[in-house]
Amino acid sequence: MPAIMTPEATLGRRILVGPGVHARLPARRPAATRLGRIAQTLAERTTAATFSLAAASSYLFALTQASMPAIQFGDAYPVPQSPFPQSGVPSPQASYDAFRDQFATFQAQAGTWITPRRGAELPSVFSQLASLPRLLADMTRVLDDALAGRSGQGAGRLPCAHPLKACERAVRRRSEAVSALLGMVTQQGQWLATTATALGAAPQTGVLGQLLATHAGEAKAMTMAVHHAQACIAAETSRIIDAGLGGASSVAVGVVGLTMCWNPLGWSMIPGGVVGTHNGGIDLSLIQGQLGKLEALIEVKLDRWRQGQAAAMLLAGMGVQLMGVAPMVQAAQEELAALAWLLGRLPSEVSTALDDGDLSAARREWGAVMADAGLSDALSLHLWPSPAHLSAPTTVAVAGDDVFRIAASGRMYHHSPSSPGWTDMQVTALSCVSDGYDLVAIDGAPVASVQSGTGASSSYHVKLYDRFTQAWTTISAFPASCIAVGQGTIYAVNQAAGDGRVHRYNGMGKSWTALPMLPGPDVAAQIAVAGGVVFALTNNSQTLYRYNPARQNWGRVGRAAYLSIRANGNKLGMVDADNRAYLYDALAGGTPRQVGACINAIAQLSTGEQLGIASGAGALWHIDTRVQPPCRTYVTSEATAIFASDTDVAYHCDGKGDLHRMMPDGGMVRLPSLPS
Repeated sequence: MPAIMTPEATLGRRILVGPGVHARLPARRPAATRLGRIAQTLAERTTAATFSLAAASSYLFALTQASMPAIQFGDAYPVPQSPFPQSGVPSPQASYDAFRDQFATFQAQAGTWITPRRGAELPSVFSQLASLPRLLADMTRVLDDALAGRSGQGAGRLPCAHPLKACERAVRRRSEAVSALLGMVTQQGQWLATTATALGAAPQTGVLGQLLATHAGEAKAMTMAVHHAQACIAAETSRIIDAGLGGASSVAVGVVGLTMCWNPLGWSMIPGGVVGTHNGGIDLSLIQGQLGKLEALIEVKLDRWRQGQAAAMLLAGMGVQLMGVAPMVQAAQEELAALAWLLGRLPSEVSTALDDGDLSAARREWGAVMADAGLSDALSLHLWPSPAHLSAPTTVAVAGDDVFRIAASGRMYHHSPSSPGWTDMQVTALSCVSDGYDLVAIDGAPVASVQSGTGASSSYHVKLYDRFTQAWTTISAFPASCIAVGQGTIYAVNQAAGDGRVHRYNGMGKSWTALPMLPGPDVAAQIAVAGGVVFALTNNSQTLYRYNPARQNWGRVGRAAYLSIRANGNKLGMVDADNRAYLYDALAGGTPRQVGACINAIAQLSTGEQLGIASGAGALWHIDTRVQPPCRTYVTSEATAIFASDTDVAYHCDGKGDLHRMMPDGGMVRLPSLPS
């Protein structure tokens, strides 16, 4: 282990954020003083341990949210032939069911990493994440006292060892706390890693292995797609940390066929400024839409043995994800062990540093390093529901000049031109939309949060806000996965098992009308209302449909596979799987018109104009669709999300999570930051 004051130890440390995928901490110039170099190493090790443990927690959370659906092989399904026939060979049904049971046991144990069992004496690993960045703040306060005591010796005062002794005691307590956390991670992580590895390898042998061999092509395609999904997730690390982190795909199998549901399984957001960490300003639907492209990677040809095919693909996909548990847990153990070792050496190193050189310069450099670290002692981490419960959440809704925003914690805030800041609405929500008059939200909160270990309870019911009485009313008895509102009509997708249909609110009480099922079979991952017509973007095929109330059926719109849809007035904007932007007039009908390329996300204006974020670079462009060809004008850089009001006022979110209002003259006005 290198000495803690070595300059190279503070530069560009790699962190495992997904199986085989690393992010690198930003390189920093070595400090000039010995104490400054100690501060750099401490900040780096603490940052690495925090994010490594966050990555492992998010990965395990993703697996707890995964689904291994029941598959009925039927009596007529043949048992794969073995070259060594023997009596007592289990059937495919028994082998698959046994794997499901073992996976459920693993999920239950992995769940205790996030939330402890009822009555447990010890907190969960996840709930202790915030203790790591607090260490830096505590160390800075204690060291300031020690430095102040030493600085006073040069003014004719007697040497004072008390502050240094206090510093040593404080470091020892922090070291013991980190060692205790390391012990918990090691003990629990060893069981999870061993079990996951064995479970991931189980389908390679016996009857399940023969099942995979029979459907080798589909199993290989699934394996490649999961690896691709992991790469897609890792590519977004610069803007949102831990979006599923490798457990990025889930598969749902129906009794009538195979349904591929590619989605990130859990969202976690860390406010701050290190490694592109974020306070929730990104449009969460973007990553979900990008992963929809993975559907095309798997060509499934259903035949009469589709139960075996479905099971083979499920086993292959789950096997890849289970094999990722061991390296993720091991990386967290190694980073915690490195931090614990550092804290054990810290008292003697600090004591030596205090006798070395200019204390005032050392004190200034220590403070500068800690400020630059960007980790707050009020760090928060929130795990959001899987898309099976919450698809395409929208965290910003604009009604006229009023802006409503959901923080990473699920807390909902309101900003108006007459208010200097954000007003806490005293509720939590998972998604919100507005058509300029009605404000509609999905009730709930993140599944788990660092501070409390568990989030507030979530009903997922639809609730309506009265802006005059400032009161919320629950208007649905069913749980919703996504919502939309337009021209006073509210729509929601029922997430309850066996439903999945789009429902239209009847305007009174909790009365809704279910619209017909979408073709496929499929369910809506996103819905929008344009020109009084509801549109649905399907989860699996990424196909866009519009509802015809006269014929009471769904008709396809365009031939592309779309990632996202946005509506305003009579206009509907879309982004397809090749990152091309389209415009559709809901009243005129016809074929969607391509108006842009290399676009990752859009906000639609009622005039037909669009604001688009360029894929990759994050540059924001204004697209004037009223001229031919459409004219594109650069607006700003580093945009992560874009929203528009019913009055065509646009807001964009920057890399720090702050909202900016676009003024008519092209200028920008930054809204206050959300309360911490």
